[in-house]
Amino acid sequence: MGGRLAQLSLFGVAILIGVLLVGQLRSQAPAIELSSLSAQDLSTLIETLQGRNVELSDGLADLREQVRDYEREEAQGQSGLELTREQLVRFRAFAGLLPVTGQGITLQVEGDFDPTHINDLIYELRNAAAEAIAVDGIRITARSVAVLGSDAIEIDGRPIGRFFEIQAIGPPQGLQSAVERPGGIVRQLQQLVGATFNVIPETSMLVPATERDLAPQAVRPVE
Repeated sequence: MGGRLAQLSLFGVAILIGVLLVGQLRSQAPAIELSSLSAQDLSTLIETLQGRNVELSDGLADLREQVRDYEREEAQGQSGLELTREQLVRFRAFAGLLPVTGQGITLQVEGDFDPTHINDLIYELRNAAAEAIAVDGIRITARSVAVLGSDAIEIDGRPIGRFFEIQAIGPPQGLQSAVERPGGIVRQLQQLVGATFNVIPETSMLVPATERDLAPQAVRPVE
C-alpha cells in the first residue's frame, strides 16, 4: 500500500511540475528522469520552476507594457502627423496655393484707375482683416502687384479692365465698414476719378487658387 501511495504522490508531483511550466523539461538536455529524484530534489525543482514562472510572467508583463507604449507612441505620432497635415493645408490656403471659401464681400468697381489705386484698394482690404482676395478671379498673393502693362493694368500678367470685381473673404461687416468709411480709399477714388463702387455682403463665396508659381528663387530655408 505504501509503495502505491508513493507512486501516486510521485505522479501528482510530476503533474504539478508539468502545469507549472509546460515544455520546460523537454527543453533541458539531458532530460530529467523524475523517478530518479528524491523528494527534496523534487521540492527544489518545483521551487526553481515556480521562480522561473514568476520571471517569465514578469517578463511577459514588461513586454505587454512595451507594446502598449509603442501603440501609444504610434497613435500620438499619427495624431501629430494629422495635425501637421492640417497645418500645411491652412498654410497653403493662406498663401494662395489652394482655393478657399467663406463669407465676405464682393466689391464691384468701375473707373479710370491707375495701378496705385488698385493696390491701395487691396491694401485697404488686407488691413481690414481680409484673409483671401481675388481681383477678377486672380488670387492675390504676397507677390501680386498691379502694374501698368502695354495695353492695360495687369496683375500677375493678366489684364484688368475698367470694370472689375474684387472678392474678399473675411468678416463682412468689418470689410464693408473699412471700404465705406469716411475719408477712406473708396471715398477718395470717388472724388478723384469719379469711380463707382457697389459693396455686396456674401454669406458664402469661393476665391480661387493662384495660377502663379510661388516657388522661391533666391531664398533658402535655414537648416
